[in-house]
Amino acid sequence: MDEEENPRLKRLSYIYGIAFSAMAALILRLGYLQIVHSAEYRAEAGQVQYARIPILPKRGYIYDQHMRLLAYNEPTYSIVYVTLDSPDQHPEAVARVLSPLLKQSSAKLVSQLEQHRAYDNPVILLESATPKQISYVFEHQSLLPGVRVLEDSRRMYPNGPLAGHLLGYVHAQSPETVEQYAHENYLPSQRVGITGVEEAYERVLQGKVGYEVWQMNFRGLPMRNMGVQPVPRSGQSLRLTIDAPLQASAEELVSETVREQESRHGQQIRDAEAVMLDVHTGGVLCMVSYPYYDPNWFTDASSYQKHAHYLNSRILTPTINHVLTSPRYPGSTVKPVNIIAGFAGKVIGPDTHIDDHGSVMVGTYEAHDWKLDGHGQVGPARAIAVSCDTFMYDVGMWLARWHDGPPVGESFAKWYRTDRLRGLNTLFGWEAKFGLGPKTGIDLPGEVSGRYYTNDTTSRSVVQYHLERSEQALQGSGHYENNGLLYDNAFAAIGQMQEFTPLQLAESTLMLANGGTFIQPHVVDAILTADGRSVVKTLTPTRRTVHIPAGGLDVVHKGLEDAVRKPEGTASRFFKGTSYALAGKTGTAEISQFGEKTDISLFIGYAPVNHPQVAIAVMVPGSAGRSDAAVPLARRLLDCYFAGRTTSHSPKGVLMVPETSISSDSRLVPWNQSRAFMDVEREQ
Repeated sequence: MDEEENPRLKRLSYIYGIAFSAMAALILRLGYLQIVHSAEYRAEAGQVQYARIPILPKRGYIYDQHMRLLAYNEPTYSIVYVTLDSPDQHPEAVARVLSPLLKQSSAKLVSQLEQHRAYDNPVILLESATPKQISYVFEHQSLLPGVRVLEDSRRMYPNGPLAGHLLGYVHAQSPETVEQYAHENYLPSQRVGITGVEEAYERVLQGKVGYEVWQMNFRGLPMRNMGVQPVPRSGQSLRLTIDAPLQASAEELVSETVREQESRHGQQIRDAEAVMLDVHTGGVLCMVSYPYYDPNWFTDASSYQKHAHYLNSRILTPTINHVLTSPRYPGSTVKPVNIIAGFAGKVIGPDTHIDDHGSVMVGTYEAHDWKLDGHGQVGPARAIAVSCDTFMYDVGMWLARWHDGPPVGESFAKWYRTDRLRGLNTLFGWEAKFGLGPKTGIDLPGEVSGRYYTNDTTSRSVVQYHLERSEQALQGSGHYENNGLLYDNAFAAIGQMQEFTPLQLAESTLMLANGGTFIQPHVVDAILTADGRSVVKTLTPTRRTVHIPAGGLDVVHKGLEDAVRKPEGTASRFFKGTSYALAGKTGTAEISQFGEKTDISLFIGYAPVNHPQVAIAVMVPGSAGRSDAAVPLARRLLDCYFAGRTTSHSPKGVLMVPETSISSDSRLVPWNQSRAFMDVEREQ
């Protein structure tokens, strides 16, 4: 068969023609792109960039002394926006796509998107994104250049308000602190600790940021994951000194006491405080400042808004830790320390006695005892037990070398400018040695100093007395300008010319219990590895010993024991039938709250007497000046502590934590016991 008769050869020539035409067209197209658009494509190729997406570190956990979990992290996802150097990234276009998802106006979103102009400082658009919201971002990725979904976490406090003031909470940086944290290589998007342990140990808990590096095309879309450089480093965990079951019981007992007192006396109590310290270590076993708040309320905007009215109350002040920040008149609770000051000043001894008829003349002023007909024969130990004001008036004036007048041969003017002030300095100075006045140095933010006062005859008001200035002036020039009243010294001896915090009162009680050794109070016992398995560092508190004059401490111990044990003791009726021997001191004083006069009930104590384990201080302002507020509360707290000594302290130990509720006109009240402490979580 010849060629003309073969149809296949004819069709093959058509196929070659088509192939040739296609190749020619492709070559022409490539040539066109190479020659005409070469500059454009070279520019686009040069626009490939690398975006560093931060990976926030996992914050360290917080445990109680027996490794019960108090704060941890719950995994979440956040939607963020990274600014890129791309012509296709337009904040207005991104805002239009995201507006329905985030339920915000486009204008507001544009303002957010333009907050930062750096790859490693993304703008957080949405925290705790839902699966539906995450899917929306991925489905519209081509329309959302620079928008990413990042793994994040939310700080959780599994026991609600338990130890809220002590723990603090985690929140976004305030505008005032952003620059400060930036100097420490924080990102503006990092949450930080606010108040409590969360703030005090922020740098320990926070960890270090890591970065995920992505290669991005010129349109701002991710092309390739280049790995993590550097890898994020989790924060270290903390073990606290507090005992969570004891803390929970203490909070409930304080709330019950407040409700009882309000019901009994018809007077609103705006706050109440209790703190218990380990006598041997200075560790805080429980710290209660009423009313309470739940740290979880600060973890997202919706929770905060729901409780904002309560949290911002100027009457209840639930976010204030009054244990550290609210000095009040201590009343008779300072008498034991001032008895020691009398021994140090050599104006009294174990055998010193007075005949108390109910008052004593201080110059021309008649100073009355709380018991109008007096206590009869009173020595230093009995003065503590029955809380004799008259004996303490004498101690205060004797320290100023006043015995019905100035020393023989010394003018009143000279005495007024010298000995009067030296007497005050002896009283206030010994109080300071026992932790009353100076900051204790506890490892929590916000602690304030106590204050000393005198009356000012020129302004007819009470003014602050500067102990250090006075001591320096008397050592230098020999006198110190102060316009106080004659009887300031007498009233200082009974705790009416000074203000101390509950923590300072607890510290002074600890020193009375252990023989005069100051141990810095603290709430963190150890820094742990991130997983909580190993101790990185055990924290050692500062210690110093105060030399107490011979016989002084024995007298004070006897007086404190008799105050609880003997029928005439001011606290005896509240401590009958205890399984432990206790030493303690009651106190009452008049204070001012929000411009209103009210009374405060106080108690300090330690137990057991022979081998003290704990020191306690309780304050209940607004309790009509009655000891039936602070003293029975202290009894309940100590009963709870010593009952707990006989139970298991394994990490599996369980105690119910109250549910929380809030009304529009009241404080947080715990009270349906329904949730158990979370067992220790090892995995982070």
